[in-house]
Amino acid sequence: MAGLPAAFFLACSWFWCIGGFFPVLLQQEFGAIAFPVFLVFNVAGAALFGFIWSNAGRAGFLQRHSRSAQFFSVLVVGYHLVFMAWISVLLHSALPLLAFIAVTMTLYTLRQRLTLLAAPVFGVTVLLFVLAISAPLPQPTAGAAATAPFLHQILPLALGFLLAPCFDLTFHRAFAASSDPRRSFMVGFALLFTALLGGMYLAMPVFSQLLTATGLTGTGLHAVVLILALQTGFTIAAHLRELSETFWSDRHRALPVILIALLTGGLLLATDLVRPEMTFTLGALVYRGFVFMIGALFPVILLFGGWNRQALLAMVLLTPCYTLGFLIGGEWAPFLSVAMAILAVLYWVQGRAPARRQHGETATEKAIETGPEQESRS
Repeated sequence: MAGLPAAFFLACSWFWCIGGFFPVLLQQEFGAIAFPVFLVFNVAGAALFGFIWSNAGRAGFLQRHSRSAQFFSVLVVGYHLVFMAWISVLLHSALPLLAFIAVTMTLYTLRQRLTLLAAPVFGVTVLLFVLAISAPLPQPTAGAAATAPFLHQILPLALGFLLAPCFDLTFHRAFAASSDPRRSFMVGFALLFTALLGGMYLAMPVFSQLLTATGLTGTGLHAVVLILALQTGFTIAAHLRELSETFWSDRHRALPVILIALLTGGLLLATDLVRPEMTFTLGALVYRGFVFMIGALFPVILLFGGWNRQALLAMVLLTPCYTLGFLIGGEWAPFLSVAMAILAVLYWVQGRAPARRQHGETATEKAIETGPEQESRS
């Protein structure tokens, strides 16, 4: 099938520590209602990439937003380093972090063959899901009940999943490499990635143990850790490949990112040693902070055309609303709806400004702008 290797690559490059873990936090906080909404927006936002772009449109976008797209990859890399460090601290085992680093280094060494390696990685992941699902749980687990209103989360989820993929350089590479981008993105997300999320849903009781287990014990937990190490390692190798010949390939620029990730991981470890009851809370806060940056800041950059005055104003106004409604949540959740209202107003005001300028143009200016086009028609 045309574009099938790219479809496997897309599914594996997008099943990272949001697709492969965020549903656990959502179900814990909101109950079963959160997962289908998460799945629909995640799949739809990623699949649409293959339908809304042309090669010329992508080239223009990357020319205008190259630094932002590169920063997206930098953020993804740092996110995973912190995430796998958090999982290792929660499980009191260095194996998750070491396995992640080993997979990342191995696949990065083979980075020119990542597209061909995606299908075997997908197959191994499916086998690990089967192992995790079939493994006995150490203790019965009850289904999560909704503990907070989910309504205010829906629009922010839609905003993040529908717009943030535009900055994913691995998507742009897959689009360019595929002989049939639309088919690749449809098969990659509507079929293959959805299958991975289905495995995530079925294995949710085992994934939830990552938050409660006191050690890395049991077949199911081992399988889940291997899934995370394999899939996140693949994703990071793909993003490191995109960064290998960019502004960020200079070690002097990469070093601060690594140091921030190491310091954050060290803070999580220190918290676990001093105040172990705070390890999950702090880690979840850091995790959600990364989700906020990816799911809110990048859509703002896209909506307002870059790092301009309007975009910075939107970020300043959205940050306290997201902090209260998303990072803290609970009774503060309505602030997410406030954030969406603020964003809508700012976007409307931005759209009105060009209209006012156009209305104020003189007839001569309009004639100059349309003259060549009219001559060509004549």
